[in-house]
Amino acid sequence: MAQFSTLPAELRLLIWEFALPARVVEMGEPCDPDIIPEEDLRQAWILNKKHPAIAYVCWESRQIALAKSKLPRGVILAPDSITDARWWSKSTDIIHFNAPPEIINAAQRCRLADGLLDLMKVPILRKMVSISADVVHPFLRFRNRSDLPRSLVWEVICATKICIISLHTVCIRATVEQARELGLFGNGDEPAQLIDPFDKAAIQRFRQLWDNTKKEVSSVKFFDTIDTGRFTFRVERWLAEMSAEYIHFKWTSPPFPTPNPRDITALLRRYPDQRRSPEAKQYLVGFPRLELRIMFRLCPPALVD
Repeated sequence: MAQFSTLPAELRLLIWEFALPARVVEMGEPCDPDIIPEEDLRQAWILNKKHPAIAYVCWESRQIALAKSKLPRGVILAPDSITDARWWSKSTDIIHFNAPPEIINAAQRCRLADGLLDLMKVPILRKMVSISADVVHPFLRFRNRSDLPRSLVWEVICATKICIISLHTVCIRATVEQARELGLFGNGDEPAQLIDPFDKAAIQRFRQLWDNTKKEVSSVKFFDTIDTGRFTFRVERWLAEMSAEYIHFKWTSPPFPTPNPRDITALLRRYPDQRRSPEAKQYLVGFPRLELRIMFRLCPPALVD
């Protein structure tokens, strides 16, 4: 540390900035009925909100960490906003909107709607938007969609042009030391990760970590199906259903003589591969680019014991 302190101040500041974790910063507390006990998910969420490790190294590093999590000049959050001020962090690349509980009251619905609309500001800040599939259209068929207006959700998604959709959440009850050994979760400082479900190498690394931990039913089912044709079919079916919802949202009086939107949406829900047909494609012009991801969360046992 003595040698580091002799470096020019400008260089030290650059090093501290480089050491900041690139976190997925979340809006709203997550809700997932498959993760039991529910407190595990809440504690994992709290872990992701804590200041990074470099905030506790020294005064200089702490100032950098705190400065990077301040709101931009001129931006003010309402006192009752669900948006965590840290979601504006300059070291953050992705802003994720969590699925709320299935049953919410009118006041909660209004706050959630305001939080969802906040996502429309994200592209201006050159950040990516991520939304839980349960907010838009549940990936798992037995799930209920969140109680937010469909038109509002689609308005936000279409405004982003490129939107990450988190299909499923996997909680891994590993220690920070175990994560560090495999170089996962940013050595424990990035406890929420959005991973491409078709990136087999990355999924395998998370599975390796998960194999040595306490397992829950939902994560077992996920790892049992992720490499199978069944999972691929479910993704195709979900994309077709999303396409049908988009057509329903956008087209009330289409300029196309035939077929009409209802026929196309019914066809998509019955035959997912029709998403690539010329008849469907004419209705899907402007359909936002969706990047599908799996949310992996680090939930150290010490947090839940």
